[in-house]
Amino acid sequence: MKPVRIGLLAEDETDCDALEVLVRRIATETNGSRPAVKKFGGHGCARLRNKAEPTLRAMVREGCTAAVLVHDLDRDPINGQLNDPRALRADLERIVVPPGLSRLICIPVEELEAWFWSDPRVIQNVGRDKGKASVSPHLIKKPKEALINLSRGANRKPRYRTSDNPRLAELLDLSLCADRCPAFRDLRDFIRGLVAAA
Repeated sequence: MKPVRIGLLAEDETDCDALEVLVRRIATETNGSRPAVKKFGGHGCARLRNKAEPTLRAMVREGCTAAVLVHDLDRDPINGQLNDPRALRADLERIVVPPGLSRLICIPVEELEAWFWSDPRVIQNVGRDKGKASVSPHLIKKPKEALINLSRGANRKPRYRTSDNPRLAELLDLSLCADRCPAFRDLRDFIRGLVAAA
């Protein structure tokens, strides 16, 4: 069987960087393997959708055998309600996948940063003993902004930036996150299946 090489397509570079850490940690915990990872930052949700088909073809040319496509479940700018996850998934499933490439569509609610809210240790690290992890991270409105606000010190300057996401991904309790975040559980199960079959 071909060695596992996974392409990551997400809305921005920091999401790809955090995903790389998580994918490698999941693979290592599964069977000690370390899959090759190729990152493709999408520069926003609209561009991600528009560029997904050629990017998936580029992944195959780069030797990828699997792809993880991560798209945030955004809020409607007018009413503030979360968009319909079924409609988003159906839209993403219409993207043509080249032969020889397994694909996972991963839709964090509302942003990948919600996963960090699942783990008390990560929240303690960001908030320096302020804040509380959530058993329902998907209910946190604007989780990225919530992490920024949590990290503000006495001088009101935030310590957290999205460039910290790979470091937080190293700290994240993978089992707890999988229990509390269905999108992360799907990612974990997909990676476990890939590396177990390799």
